[in-house]
Amino acid sequence: MIYKGAATMGALLPVAAAAIAGDKGATVATSQPLIWNFVGYPFEAGSMIAGICACLAVRFYVTAKAGKEHRWTLDWPVSALALLFTAGAIMRLRPDPALALIYGTGLGAMGVTIITVALNFVQSRIPGADESKPPA
Repeated sequence: MIYKGAATMGALLPVAAAAIAGDKGATVATSQPLIWNFVGYPFEAGSMIAGICACLAVRFYVTAKAGKEHRWTLDWPVSALALLFTAGAIMRLRPDPALALIYGTGLGAMGVTIITVALNFVQSRIPGADESKPPA
């Protein structure tokens, strides 16, 4: 309960300070999303945080729901891959935070399916990538 109150006060204090100073909402009207860069690619910080947190939450839910003894040696690489795809999608598409939550949730839920989709994608575009088919 204390954490909720502190978070609410932390969000409201700048707005209250601007109202007292007489800015009449100038802080809210002129605020822009925080832009971070990673290896030269810009993205909105809020969207990235939302997507990554959603992906982590779904991966935790999927592993906890398994019910049997979980193989962490398998889940760590799959979770890392899901997180990387989530980060890549957010950097490429630059969605708003709500849509970033959807991307993170969906890619986190896909898990091992990401590997199958990527394999099919590569095999359809690179001749000779599929060993079972003779080269044309």
